[in-house]
Amino acid sequence: MKAFFVTRRLAFGSAITSWRHVERLRALGITHVLNLRYSTHSRKVRQFKALWLPFHDDAKPRPKWFYRKARKFYRKAMKKPGSRVFVMCHHGLCRSPSMVYFLLRVSGAGPRKAVALVLQARSSARVVRAYRESGERFLGNRKA
Repeated sequence: MKAFFVTRRLAFGSAITSWRHVERLRALGITHVLNLRYSTHSRKVRQFKALWLPFHDDAKPRPKWFYRKARKFYRKAMKKPGSRVFVMCHHGLCRSPSMVYFLLRVSGAGPRKAVALVLQARSSARVVRAYRESGERFLGNRKA
């Protein structure tokens, strides 16, 4: 399991698959997990306040309800002082960085700044075009 912080309170990375991963995330101060894995929402993930938004990494646009739930979960978590959110997918390369891009945009970051923060945290990460554009449409921005 790998974790990459883009801000003091927001990180992304690969799947939580062992109790050791749970311990490591707790040591990092993680309190909330947004799980984007399609296949599993294990007991290990549920050790945190968690939201499961399962979808395949198919590079297709996501529906509005997907972004609505993610935004609501993130905003609620950020209202609590000291909370930290971890966004996870299988390898932490496409889905979770793309969701973190969206959450940074929700927080007020511009598109270039959001991409830069993701890539600064993990240079091999990809903000997938279809995910980025559907998130921007949800936010009401025509240009992605």
